[in-house]
Amino acid sequence: MTRLAIGLLLPMHGVAFRDTLAAARAAEAGRLDAVWVPDQLLNAGRPRAGVLECETVLAAVAACTERVEVGPLVLTTPFRHPPLLAKRLATVEAMAPGRLRVGLGAGGMTYAAACAQLGFPHLRPAERLAHVEETVACLRALWSDDPASFHGRFAQAEDVRIHPRPERPVPIVLAARGPRMLDLVARVADGWNCPLPDELAQGLAALARRGRGPDDLSVSCFAIGVLGESEAAARRNLERAGPAAQLFGDVESRHVFGDPQRVAERLGELQAQGASQVSLDLRGLPIGENVALLVEEVLPRLGLEAPGAGA
Repeated sequence: MTRLAIGLLLPMHGVAFRDTLAAARAAEAGRLDAVWVPDQLLNAGRPRAGVLECETVLAAVAACTERVEVGPLVLTTPFRHPPLLAKRLATVEAMAPGRLRVGLGAGGMTYAAACAQLGFPHLRPAERLAHVEETVACLRALWSDDPASFHGRFAQAEDVRIHPRPERPVPIVLAARGPRMLDLVARVADGWNCPLPDELAQGLAALARRGRGPDDLSVSCFAIGVLGESEAAARRNLERAGPAAQLFGDVESRHVFGDPQRVAERLGELQAQGASQVSLDLRGLPIGENVALLVEEVLPRLGLEAPGAGA
């Protein structure tokens, strides 16, 4: 079985950028595999607390790290002009050569509110899916051809020359739950991000029926993570995390929760189901403490190196 990669979802809501950057640096120092930048234009629960913007933070994190993979998890494509997105992401790849993975999606729980507040056209679900597909095609065309032209429903580009240009095919990962989006993953994506851990096996079965699977598709799984040195400490940390931690379902039963042994076993279960990477949104403790607990107590139980091992 291949090694399980561990990624960290960076804190973006109600935090100063210095804390977001500190989390990225802690992940790199702890030898985690990736840092992921969520894409929310609004802080629905605490509007005045604010939220940092994804592409801006992605570029900054790319410049301030040296080893970890970096990427958005996931960009809402209906809020982006595909040719301009191709240029921006090519720049991030130039800042972090070989480390960019592009996560794309059709929009999450704040999509409608962002459309209303920021003046985006509110696309129907089928239109949003079409926008994702067109964005994938546009990115690949503009990154591979020189000059490149693209003629789609949502964007046009004529004789575009993107330089610096990616020197490799940049992996494109799609977040998907429903059958139409999973069909799109099977047809056009390099990877699939499963938005909920308890949907991993079902989603992989659906992709297998479409002829794709872990042998030719990278599979990552998003999960809320609440850790503690003991089960009691984990429950205290879950209480500290507050109601926002439960927006994606009960953390204890559906995500990654518990003392280091229980967390390691849960990560092992997700790997056994077919995940090659688990992307953790750690809650309940300061991010430095969370990363230290993950790296020092959980990863060795998975046979992964603690910081400084082998240095």
